[in-house]
Amino acid sequence: MKNSEVKIVAGPCSIDTINIDEVHEIAEISVKNADGKIQKAIYGTRIVGVKSRTELSSNGKGMGIDFPALIQNMEILAKGGGIDDMIVPPSVNMAEQIVKKSNMLIATEVMMPSLQLPHYEGKIPHNKLMPWNPAVNQLGWQLWETVAFVKRNNWHVGIKNGKWVGEHLQVANHHEYMGATTMEKTWAGLTTFAGGMTGDIILIHRGVDVPDKGNYRNIPVHQIAKRAKLKSGAKLYFDPSHTYGPKLRDHIIHGTIDAMKMKINENEYLYEGALIEVGTSTTDTEQHITIKELKNLVEEINTFRTLANRI
Repeated sequence: MKNSEVKIVAGPCSIDTINIDEVHEIAEISVKNADGKIQKAIYGTRIVGVKSRTELSSNGKGMGIDFPALIQNMEILAKGGGIDDMIVPPSVNMAEQIVKKSNMLIATEVMMPSLQLPHYEGKIPHNKLMPWNPAVNQLGWQLWETVAFVKRNNWHVGIKNGKWVGEHLQVANHHEYMGATTMEKTWAGLTTFAGGMTGDIILIHRGVDVPDKGNYRNIPVHQIAKRAKLKSGAKLYFDPSHTYGPKLRDHIIHGTIDAMKMKINENEYLYEGALIEVGTSTTDTEQHITIKELKNLVEEINTFRTLANRI
C-alpha cells in the first residue's frame, strides 16, 4: 500500500500546567510492530497555548495559557519593540521540553504568526513543528505568513478546512459529484500559499457546520476531503474531535478507525494521519477521549496499518 504508514497526533485541546503530565503519559504509549518490536505509538501531540475564539474573553478565560503573554507582546510590538524584547509564551517552553524528552512532533494552532512563531525558532528542531490555521480563518495571507517561518525552519504546516460547504451537503458530498464546493476551492487554494516547502503540507479535515448536521459538532465530508486532497496533492489528516464533538463523543474511536481504513483506490489510503483530542482540558474537554481509549485506538489501528515511529 502506497501510504500505509499513519501518524497519530494526540493531546489536549489546550495545554496547561496540569494536563502537561498527561502529554508525557501519552508519549509513552507503545505497541508491538510488524517486526515484533515494541515502538512508541503516538507520533505527535497537541501543545496549544492560544485558542481561536469568535468572541473575546478580555479576562482571558478560555483563551489559553499564552493569552497574557500574547497581550504583553502585542503592547511591546505596538511600542516599537522586537522579538528580543518579548516574553516567551509558556506553551513554547512546554513544547521544547516535550520534544527534548520524547522527540514527538508538536502540533499547535496559530492565530498571530509574527507574534507566536518566532518564539519556536531555535527551540523546536526541523520536522518537529506543525502549526495550523484556525478553521474560522481561511485567509491565505495569514497562512503565507505562517509558511514563511515554516520554510525557514523546515517544519510542516497544517491547513484546516473552513466550516462552510457552499453547496447542498448531500449532493456535494456524493462520490459522483463533478463540481467543486466553495469549501474545497478555498481549502485546496490555501495550499498555493505554501508553495516551495520542504516539509509536509497537511490538510486537516474537521467537518462542516451545516443545518442538517444532526448531533455532529461538524459533520464529516470525506468525499469532499478526498477531492481537495487529489486537487492539491497535499497529505490529509482527520480530526474526529471536532467532527463528532461532545454529543457523539462515544463514536470517536470507531469513527477514527473507519476513517483510517478509507481508501482513494486499492493502493492508497485516504488519510495519512489523525489529529485527536485526548485527556482533559479547560476547553472542549467533553469531546476528548481518555488516554486508555487512545491506547485501545492505536492498538486497533496497528492491526491494519503501520504506526509511524517517531524515533
